[in-house]
Amino acid sequence: MALWRLWRRPTLLVHLIAFGLMVLVPALLFSAYLIVQFSQQQQEIAAAQVNDTAEIVSNAIDREIYGLLTSGRVLAASPTLVDGRLAQFHERTAAALAGTFTTAELVDRDMRVRVETQEGFPPSGERFADEALARNVLDTHQPAVSGVSFREKRGEFVYQVALPVRLEEGVGYVLVLSKATTSFEAVIADRNLPSRWSAIIKDTAGKRVFAAVTSDGRMRARQISYDNPSIIEAIGNAGMGTDLIEASTVSNLSGWTTTVAVPSAVIGRPVMRSWLLLVGVGALLLAFSVALGITFGRRLADPILKLSQQAGKIGRGDPATMISTDIAELAQVSKVLAQASRERREAEEQNRFLMREMSHRAKNQYALIAAIARRAANESADTTQFLATLSEALNSLARSADLLSSGGWHSVSMAELVATQLQAFNSGSHQIVHDGPALSLNATAAQTVGLALHELATNAAKYGALSTPDGKVAITWTCGENLTLSWRESGGPPVTKPRHSGFGTLVTQKMTARGLGGSVDMDYATTGIVWVLTAPLDAVVPQQESGESGIAGDGGD
Repeated sequence: MALWRLWRRPTLLVHLIAFGLMVLVPALLFSAYLIVQFSQQQQEIAAAQVNDTAEIVSNAIDREIYGLLTSGRVLAASPTLVDGRLAQFHERTAAALAGTFTTAELVDRDMRVRVETQEGFPPSGERFADEALARNVLDTHQPAVSGVSFREKRGEFVYQVALPVRLEEGVGYVLVLSKATTSFEAVIADRNLPSRWSAIIKDTAGKRVFAAVTSDGRMRARQISYDNPSIIEAIGNAGMGTDLIEASTVSNLSGWTTTVAVPSAVIGRPVMRSWLLLVGVGALLLAFSVALGITFGRRLADPILKLSQQAGKIGRGDPATMISTDIAELAQVSKVLAQASRERREAEEQNRFLMREMSHRAKNQYALIAAIARRAANESADTTQFLATLSEALNSLARSADLLSSGGWHSVSMAELVATQLQAFNSGSHQIVHDGPALSLNATAAQTVGLALHELATNAAKYGALSTPDGKVAITWTCGENLTLSWRESGGPPVTKPRHSGFGTLVTQKMTARGLGGSVDMDYATTGIVWVLTAPLDAVVPQQESGESGIAGDGGD
């Protein structure tokens, strides 16, 4: 049972240890992911490097062969061959090739060797050993590169380049330059590569031309089988297995294949070291996390228990004092708990105040609507006119209420009030313009002025400036000790003063003046109605409200 309770509701100590593990395990998993990525990147880098190295080695071999072909072209163009002075050609060629570990043979069209720098002049006249190479040059008139072969006279493996010697009557000879394959060691010895990298070069027949393995940062020659050699032979038996990363490149010049390889185990060594390091460090961090969880769990458990006791006192309504702790967050929680009871009482009092305020607002609205209804009923000739008048007035009040609700029923901008009330009369067009300083109206002023503007606009749309396309209405206001708001119409039909006052006149003059404690001047000028409201500024700007609204009070008349 104890284990079941511990599983369902673990202690703080268990939570802290679990938290340490939750922080540590993702870090270890991420480290493992990085190692895996590192391993893949190492493999990709190694594969790219192996491929590049194969191309570099192949190009280095090609440069060596191309250099030999260049030397052969120079020798093949010697005037001594054109004049048939073979003895002099032998002498000059032997001198030119001295110290280069290269021998030259001049083969005629009958495959007889006419000049051989390895012997004296004249040679024995034996047939050339690689007749296929010489025939190819004679037939194609193009240089050719042979595969590798063992020359008993030289006692070593060599490769040959053969070039046509052009005389006046055509290709008369084939000049063959032979060079030991061991000369390639100096060509690729400067490749700076890690240990156990190997390279093997095969000719077109699959025979070993040259093989090398990296030792002490340099590629050194390695003797392996001549026929069908294997790259694994070049690497040697070093316990690396047969899993290799390798790449091959075929030379366009010689047709030889250069293969470079490295055991995968060489690349995997740093990855394995990383795994071992991760396991070791992970074990240490796990032990450290558990130790930290136990230490801090015991340190936190006691003040948290005291906090729970403090919360219990607050729930029962008992006074709760702050606990003593050196942990800032727990001390802050205790302080908050100590203030919770007082703040709850304050919140309850605030709720009661808000309910009273909402009740006060509702009463004001009901009184205002009742006053408007009575006025509309007194001024309406029939039920239809009464309903239309009341509906328009209520719509105007609703628009003002929407603006007030967005401001918490505290204030509304004069510019927003004008734009909202006149929106139904195309207030965005060129016919209606308004201008004035930034001014906020309280709830009573907003409802009173909004209703007056609506009535003025309704009258202008029916009979005044807004009834014609050329009519204009200018609304301006200024602020000083008093608010002065003016409505001026122009461009409409000629104006005549009405014979009797209706609901609109009552709203725009009497109700507005009384509601704001000011005065209204209504001028029925022939060019257009001019309506000017003057009211004390403190009666229209937001302030602490008390009592009923001015319009609602007027409703009792």
